[in-house]
Amino acid sequence: MFTLTCPGCRKNSYSADEQSFHSCPYCGFKFSRRYGPDRRYEERIKQDINFDFSWHEQHFEASTVDFSEKGLSIKMDGNTPITAGETIDLSIGDLQIRAKVVWVNKLPNNSMVGLQKLN
Repeated sequence: MFTLTCPGCRKNSYSADEQSFHSCPYCGFKFSRRYGPDRRYEERIKQDINFDFSWHEQHFEASTVDFSEKGLSIKMDGNTPITAGETIDLSIGDLQIRAKVVWVNKLPNNSMVGLQKLN
């Protein structure tokens, strides 16, 4: 269990995960123990779109969690070898997105990936 000190109100809360972004239960400020404050300030649009993509000759199945003007979150089946700092190209519906991997949260059955749009 990790102690999370909110950068907004400085109050403590607790989580079993230090990488995921959580909202402070006291003031609502969104942050991660490992990555700090959420830098994606613009509105996020929650939308679940299934898509496939290839990376380093490997095939992956994924779905979007949310979009914003500058980034998106995706959920990938299984444990991903993709790490923070990598650049990936995605084709989601009619969109062609080149993105930098900002964070990866590996869970038992899938992985959550935070991406910053580069185009």
